[in-house]
Amino acid sequence: MMYLVQILCLLFVIRCGVSENDENFDSLTTSVAGLEQLIETEFILIQNLEYYADELQDKLYIIRSLVTNLREENNKARQNPGYYVSIPTNVLSLVRRLQKDWVYLDIYMKQSVGEKQIKALHEHWSHLPQPGDVDEAVKAISRLQDTYELQAADLADGLINGKKYDTKLTTLDCYTMGYELFNQNDYIKAGYWLYAATQLYEDDVMLRLHDLSNAKIMELYAETLLRQMRYQDALSVMKVVQALPSTPATNSQLLRKINEVDLHIKTYNPRVVPHPKREPTDYERGCRGEFTTHNTKFYCIYNKTTTAFLKLAPLKMEIISLDPYLVIFHDVMSDGEIRSLQEMAKPILRRATVYNEERKRSEVVSRRTSKFAWFYDHTNEITERINKRIEDMTGFDLDGSEMLQVMNYGLGGHYDTHFDFFNVSMTADIVAMQGDRKATVLFYMTDVDQGGATVFPNIQTAVFPKKGTAVMWYNLNNRFQGDYKTLHAGCPVLVGSKWVTNKWVRERNQMFRLPCYKEQS
Repeated sequence: MMYLVQILCLLFVIRCGVSENDENFDSLTTSVAGLEQLIETEFILIQNLEYYADELQDKLYIIRSLVTNLREENNKARQNPGYYVSIPTNVLSLVRRLQKDWVYLDIYMKQSVGEKQIKALHEHWSHLPQPGDVDEAVKAISRLQDTYELQAADLADGLINGKKYDTKLTTLDCYTMGYELFNQNDYIKAGYWLYAATQLYEDDVMLRLHDLSNAKIMELYAETLLRQMRYQDALSVMKVVQALPSTPATNSQLLRKINEVDLHIKTYNPRVVPHPKREPTDYERGCRGEFTTHNTKFYCIYNKTTTAFLKLAPLKMEIISLDPYLVIFHDVMSDGEIRSLQEMAKPILRRATVYNEERKRSEVVSRRTSKFAWFYDHTNEITERINKRIEDMTGFDLDGSEMLQVMNYGLGGHYDTHFDFFNVSMTADIVAMQGDRKATVLFYMTDVDQGGATVFPNIQTAVFPKKGTAVMWYNLNNRFQGDYKTLHAGCPVLVGSKWVTNKWVRERNQMFRLPCYKEQS
């Protein structure tokens, strides 16, 4: 399992940006299946870098040996130059060295080192995160902070939602979070991340490669404080920067900034206005597990009646809600079926999309971050078996319904609040043939360490992933109209890998499967 901070460390090697609607961008962060390949790629690159270091070391050894030999002879000559050059063999050696040896040394010094390794590195460019992966990683961490009320300092220390993990962020990781959030105008969160970066700062080689000093981090931190109108705090930080040994006394830009802020404070005496704490939404409360999980009026049963087959093999069914109809089935997908579906999906996973009614097309959007694969009902014996089980679970006719969809969520993977029904005119192309989505069946293929719940904010209900279970609900009421109580969301995955399979059952073929609507008297 790759934890979110480790993913962040890996992706922060590359700095970039992207448009969410770039259809050619196949994000690595939106699926754990895609992220796993990065670990092997990084291993290969580190090994390649070690070979490069070995070649450099070999060349360094040769040069140092030459320096030792040449200096030994030169030191002997410098002790008594007149005597040294009076000996003809010494003159011959001296002239030969300076005319011949140094020519060859010049050639040797100019020879490139590690060309093979540099070529190998370039061959792996296509396997590295593309422009946009860092941007998506930062947005995912920020989303997790908002949803689960996480602090930057805790995440940097490996403390995720109260649970300690064997991982930590570096100064560079925290700085990148702060820098990106600053550019997104999220100055409060940016300030916390930049402060964490200053607390973690220790000079190392990677920071030198990035030309990133503690002074630079603190200057950006001071700027975030200014954007928050915390002028006195910003002035204090800038004076600390000014006092650092690495800060030139002639840094006119910093001095000018200090004077400007000092003048502003003396002129306006601004008050620090505390930022009010934002109350969590029902969606966020559900994701945090703050809903009452079960209504005590409901219960568990063995379902023996939906189809004739269930008389022989009843299903464990937990009734969660009657309005809207919402139930959980237990032990309805085996480990073997899960492995098969995952192996079938991995090679063809692509970025999940959302249908845009205005444009009459599906599009990549930031409110849904995962990857999916579609499978026809009769793809193989596994898909046929799963579909038959869905018929037993729902009692519905699946002819004309949508294909099985297998999804995998990556770093902070989520699907914001939405309805599964289309809420369009029945003449619209997407529902004209088979009707709207009467029901949703969602199988959980993995346990998730933290996060990843399916939340129904309007009925204060949350269902947390449990391997082998499935949740089913009706999207339409008995008049076949969209039921707005079914508003739901897939909460961000905090730690773990979330795999699900779902089926949307269309209404047209259910004409004789459901009771007719009767007007209430």
